Amino acid sequence: MVGHYENFFIASAGASAAILGLLVVAVSVVNTDDATLTTRELRTVLAGSAFVALVDIFFVSMVALTGGSFVFGLASLAMAIVGLLATKRLIPRAKRAGNFSPSSRTRNLNIAFASISVAVYSLQFCLAVGLLAYPRSGALQRALVLVIVALYGSALARAWEVSGIARRSPANGAEQESTEQGDVVDADTQGDPEHAG
Repeated sequence: MVGHYENFFIASAGASAAILGLLVVAVSVVNTDDATLTTRELRTVLAGSAFVALVDIFFVSMVALTGGSFVFGLASLAMAIVGLLATKRLIPRAKRAGNFSPSSRTRNLNIAFASISVAVYSLQFCLAVGLLAYPRSGALQRALVLVIVALYGSALARAWEVSGIARRSPANGAEQESTEQGDVVDADTQGDPEHAG
C-alpha cells in the first residue's frame, strides 16, 4: 500500500529539503536585524523545532521510498524518537530564555508550538509501533502520511514566526521610503526650468 504514496513521498522529500535550505537562510538574515537576546533565542528555538520537523519529513519520505510499510514504520518510529528527544532539549532552552513567561508577548504561541510538537511526535510514535505490529494496515499507513502533513503545517508555522513577517510592517516602511524619495524628487525639480509648471 505504501506504493500508493510514492509520488507523495517524492514530492515531500524535495519540498522538505528546499524548505530546510530556506529556513537556514531566513534564520541567518533575521538574526542580523535584532540585537535582543530573548528574540534571538526564541527564533533559534523555533527554527530548531522547525528544522527537526523538516528533517523528520525528509528522512521518513526518503526511507519510505526504499521499502514497504515495515520500512515506513521503522523510519517513522526512529524519527518520532528523535523528534521527542529534540523537543525535550528545546523546551527547557525556551523556558530559560523566557519564552513561556507571562511577560512574553508570544507566550501562548510558544506553549502551543511546544504542545503540538509533543503531541505530533507522540502520535507518530504510536502509529509507527502500530504499523510495525500490523504492516498490512492501510489505515495506519494513511494516518502516518497525515502525520507528515501535520509536521509540514507545524514546521511552516514556526518558519513563518521565525521570519517575523507577521510583526513587520512593509506598508509603513514602503510609504515612508516613497515619501522620502518624493521629497528628494521635489527638491531636485524645484529649480529645474523643464519641470516648472
